[in-house]
Amino acid sequence: MQIEKFNEKKLQKEIEEFEKGSKKLFISTDDTTVCWRIWGKGQPIIFLHGGYGSWRHWIKQVTYLSKDYQILVPDMPGFGDSSDLKSDHTPENISLNLYQTFRKLNITDLDNINLVGFSFGGLISGHLSYQFLKKGIELKNLILVGPGGTGARRGPMREMVRRTPKMSFEEILKAHFENLKILMINNPKNIDLLSLYIQLENTNNHRLKSRPISATNTLIKILEKQNIIPYLIFGEKDATVGPYLEERISLFREACKDVRIHVEIDAGHWIMYEKPDRFNNLIKEIIN
Repeated sequence: MQIEKFNEKKLQKEIEEFEKGSKKLFISTDDTTVCWRIWGKGQPIIFLHGGYGSWRHWIKQVTYLSKDYQILVPDMPGFGDSSDLKSDHTPENISLNLYQTFRKLNITDLDNINLVGFSFGGLISGHLSYQFLKKGIELKNLILVGPGGTGARRGPMREMVRRTPKMSFEEILKAHFENLKILMINNPKNIDLLSLYIQLENTNNHRLKSRPISATNTLIKILEKQNIIPYLIFGEKDATVGPYLEERISLFREACKDVRIHVEIDAGHWIMYEKPDRFNNLIKEIIN
């Protein structure tokens, strides 16, 4: 990838091409305003992005999957175009506000809701699933992609490159490229200018420091209160997992009555960007 070819205006237009097919709604509660984007019709699939993220984490899913399903992607409170919470940014409060704003979307097919959460969004998905359950709504599928909140050990990795005000724009882009290599994408050849732009925009627009929450076991604890069978998707080379995949699987098996697992060979943490065709087909297989 040639960073010197990075063109913000061109890349922004590329993002807008994905976004223009959506209905963009700002839905308020007493605590916050959540921005939802909706594509397509059919069975509803809610996608929750990761930490330091936004709806753009799912950029390679929204167009393809919206041909067969209704795709609903919020920016979670504290991220992207959504507001911060007035209350504390706990998993309980974040998921409650997501539930409340989702219900205001007037989605009618409540018997076939599929929920897919990535990384920090995975642990929030466990809590959102519980919000639905408390209101008598059982999810059709709960799909957790490289989820945080397990309490398992974090994979050893190089320190992320810090960006500083003294850096030039090119130096900032190079730092983001290195951080995508360290944390998000296994094969550097899969880091393109669009992924670099998404990383730049997401980190510029986040306010919530999600990593301390992801380091807890809050996902495991909330799943213990439910009778749902989650579907786990991990990248074989997920840097956040490292050599501790079996530890995570054991924790899920202890918390849930059953668990389904898929490990994608040669994929990193951001599986759905690095291997979109494999990921999209897998989501369709699970739902169908």
